Amino acid sequence: MKKNGAQTQSIVINSENAIGNIIAGKGAKVKVNQKVIHQATAEMDRLFKSVHEKLETQPAQTAPNTEKIQEQVKKIEKEAAKGEKADPTKLESWLVKLARMAPDILDVMLASLGGPVTGFTAVFKKIAERAKETSTG
Repeated sequence: MKKNGAQTQSIVINSENAIGNIIAGKGAKVKVNQKVIHQATAEMDRLFKSVHEKLETQPAQTAPNTEKIQEQVKKIEKEAAKGEKADPTKLESWLVKLARMAPDILDVMLASLGGPVTGFTAVFKKIAERAKETSTG
């Protein structure tokens, strides 16, 4: 037989890249399932922030393919977010395509990665440099 009193509630939270607090009262049951899909470094965050800013400030008449360029950047950003698990072949192929569509955007990426970089960011920088060479050669 149950004692009279407050019922406990169960809460299930499923998320991707959630950041925040969970506050549960006495007796509450909380289950959290989180899938981390974005493991970018601060360097990579700065890189894509500067790319998105550049895309937003391009005049419409000088960027007729802005939508296609944005789609390409999103693919690159999503793959790069995998960090060490990213596919370098896909990245290089997509970066070469981006360099042909918008060489200035690839230049923004490389400028954002100026200076010493480590880990996956260093790998990404080398792939971007190869893509630039391939697209101009």
